[in-house]
Amino acid sequence: MDIYRMYIYTFLSVAFSYPYEEALKEVEEGLDDLSLSLKALGIDFDVDLLRKALKGAKERLLNLQGEWNALFSTSLKAPANETAYELEKAGRKAAELADIEGFYKAFGLEVKASVEPDSLVAELEFMAYLVKKKVYLKEKGDAEALSIVSKAITSFFRDHLGRWYRIFTDLLKQQTEEEYYKLLGELLRSFLDKEREGVDGIVDVETYRKETLEGVTWKCGF
Repeated sequence: MDIYRMYIYTFLSVAFSYPYEEALKEVEEGLDDLSLSLKALGIDFDVDLLRKALKGAKERLLNLQGEWNALFSTSLKAPANETAYELEKAGRKAAELADIEGFYKAFGLEVKASVEPDSLVAELEFMAYLVKKKVYLKEKGDAEALSIVSKAITSFFRDHLGRWYRIFTDLLKQQTEEEYYKLLGELLRSFLDKEREGVDGIVDVETYRKETLEGVTWKCGF
């Protein structure tokens, strides 16, 4: 089942990136594999609705790009960065960013200079990378390395992605009228709720003080 998990993480990282034509084309081309992966994992989501919404969004590309900016970048209606939801900004943001970058560096990875390491896209890409590495190590039969990667998957989800995706998807649902992003939020929530099963110790972030962030621009993606 890990191969399906890896695919959905990768799909979502592309889907939540800035909606250039190339990215939307990649999303569209991946919908059949998305459907297969969701069925294999027992996740109930109507991919045909997403397909229809994507078609309409592509016809309104400039509007879609404007909505992406308003939601995730300029107006921060639903910021797509983990540390945007830290109430004690000065201390907590630095600590969380250091911990996230520590995970990346432990696996020989780093984000581009223009990228925020705590962005949704970066964290999704990292989870996809870890699950892909897990698949490889299973095939190789390297039990020690497999144990390390498996623990990293659980730890990163518990300490980072798993703690803020719910407040993010709640805000996204409230703040956008764009059906494409509404459905992506539902997909993200359904998938990560499935990933959350069996992961103990997650403390959800529950409050977002938007007034402390006005004027800040967050960037996403590796």
